[in-house]
Amino acid sequence: MSKWTEIRDAVVEALQVEAVGKNLKDEFIKWLTNEGIALLQAAADRVIAECKADAPTETGWCKIRDAFVVPAAINIGMYVLKVVLEKAAAEA
Repeated sequence: MSKWTEIRDAVVEALQVEAVGKNLKDEFIKWLTNEGIALLQAAADRVIAECKADAPTETGWCKIRDAFVVPAAINIGMYVLKVVLEKAAAEA
């Protein structure tokens, strides 16, 4: 058995994934809303900045991709994630 399988099985056993209750789900949504989004937003901002910095040196489709498509896709994805988490937190 590989080390990864042993680690995975140990984590699953320790968390008792079958016994996830409402309290754990609520706490996870709360953490993701308060702290997780900030981490994701920082990573998204970094990727967007790198793409926009690379865009002037690119040509053709890659220039459009780096200047507009990737930043727009990331911003839209972050917006949708925030809206979904806000709705989930409101229901909890």
